[in-house]
Amino acid sequence: MIPPVVAGVDGSAESLAAVRWAAAQARPRGSGLVVFRAERFADPDLMPHGKPPAGTDLVLEPGYRLLRQAADEARRAVPEVRVRMCLRLGAAAGLLAAQSAEAGLLVLGSPRAAGVRGAVTGSVALSVAASARCPVAVVRGCADPEGPVVVGVDDSGGSERALAFAFETADVHRAVVEAVHVRHDDDRESGVGEQVEAWSRKYPAVPVRVRAVRARSAGRALAGISPGARLVVVGSRGRGPVAGGLLGSTGNGLLAHASCPVVVAR
Repeated sequence: MIPPVVAGVDGSAESLAAVRWAAAQARPRGSGLVVFRAERFADPDLMPHGKPPAGTDLVLEPGYRLLRQAADEARRAVPEVRVRMCLRLGAAAGLLAAQSAEAGLLVLGSPRAAGVRGAVTGSVALSVAASARCPVAVVRGCADPEGPVVVGVDDSGGSERALAFAFETADVHRAVVEAVHVRHDDDRESGVGEQVEAWSRKYPAVPVRVRAVRARSAGRALAGISPGARLVVVGSRGRGPVAGGLLGSTGNGLLAHASCPVVVAR
């Protein structure tokens, strides 16, 4: 069974944009879409032993209403997609990270939309991107539907995961992969050409181009390329509680400044 795409829902316009984008990723992959919401009671006494008391359906109804709205939005955007709703009680970051164990892709709204109750934004998106067990997409800006799948490459293991996701996505969407190696002035030659070529042999139908860019910051360089991209894919350094360190400056910079959806591959 193909793991589903899971989209976090908070009722904001940004999360609905993420749901539409997630539906467009689920259909060509042949997977279902799960629209997911985390609800948290303000008063911990209302949830003894982590379970809601009887008669809380009215309290949870607004959350279910948001999920129904999100499911309808997904079906309008991609009528063929299979949609399932899921509501869980607790903190969004931890619950989304737990969902990632059974997901093929986790999709969140833009971190620029802060201040909305229950929003899957800001520090939540950063935390989930650092601790999830599957690739995490943060939907922001405008994707160019005719643009390439841009992937940042270097000699790391994270780069291998990024290339795997980029080639798979380009294959199902019939897109071009643009592999970008950002070099500093004192960098030595790397083996990224051979790395990209190996993935190209696995996906011979995917057109590929490789770019070498000299810049001090890989994140800023990739953000500068992002306006003409379908999405930008980068790898992560690992998984754990220190989000900023694990994503690194490249991932952090892209999540803050990219003009199109960003995927942190895991």
